[in-house]
Amino acid sequence: MEKPNLDYIKTLAGGESSFEARLINIIRTELPEEISVYNRHLDEGQLDLAAQSVHKLKHKISILGMTKAYELTVTYEEELKIGNSGKADRFREVLDSMSRFINDLNL
Repeated sequence: MEKPNLDYIKTLAGGESSFEARLINIIRTELPEEISVYNRHLDEGQLDLAAQSVHKLKHKISILGMTKAYELTVTYEEELKIGNSGKADRFREVLDSMSRFINDLNL
């Protein structure tokens, strides 16, 4: 499975470590909340709302340099909109990978 990385964040920060740390802290704060909202919507069968949550999470997937996961997410978001949650397990693997990565960062 593809691994998250900080390449894009480092590029955005342009070598400014304080800006890099702020971006990472934003992701560290927002990611668990967004995952929780997504899980709630999915568990309640509110697939249209789950699709909205996936849309928000898609941006963090991109920021963490996960291009293949991003492609999966684009497809999954569209499938949720038409009532298909078949890619939920694969998407869960992406979310778990991101969560572990962000939580393991030492800043």
